[in-house]
This record gives sequence, structure tokens and C-alpha cells, in this order.
Amino acid sequence: MSESIVPADVASAIWRAAAKIPGVVLVKDSVDAAGRHGEAVAHVSNGELTEYIFDRNTHLFLGERGYLVKDTAMSKAGMLTGTSAVLSRAVVNKIGDLPAGARA
Repeated sequence: MSESIVPADVASAIWRAAAKIPGVVLVKDSVDAAGRHGEAVAHVSNGELTEYIFDRNTHLFLGERGYLVKDTAMSKAGMLTGTSAVLSRAVVNKIGDLPAGARA
């Protein structure tokens, strides 16, 4: 979903369903790599919490954020392990085409 374009109602339904999976929690305020605040569905795996962040009003996917929730061989709890932000999406006619205005 983070790299796909799907109708908003389908995306919303998928994430509502994901929120019902045991162990998945709602994070009321999460921030993507662009600094935008939203709500997130999150889960812990192998000591890392991964948040999938959505706009509070439109429910569009904004990005992801991950951080350690316990000390591991990799680092200490609290360390940011990854962050992303979806800034734009586009549809092109064929593989290899770039959206209008995009730079190669």
C-alpha cells in the first residue's frame, strides 16, 4: 500500500481491518519524514515499532516511521530505525514514463 495507488475507500477499509489485528495499536499523534502530523496504526515486531501514518481528515497514507521499543544488539530503545513521507503520486501510461514535471 505504501507504494501503490488505490481508491481512498479501499485504502481506508484495508487500514481499518489492519487496526483489528491483535497487537496492532492506534497512535493518536505520529509524524512522517516531512513533519506532517497524523494518526497511525502500529505494531511491534522484533523490538521495533512500525507506524503507518495517515492524515486525520482525508485518511490518505502519509508515510511510515519505525523505532526501537527495547534495547537490541542494534541499538538502544528509542532509536529511529526509519522514516518516510509520500509527497506525491502519479499515474503514467507505461513503465519507464515519468509524470509531467518530474526530473529523471
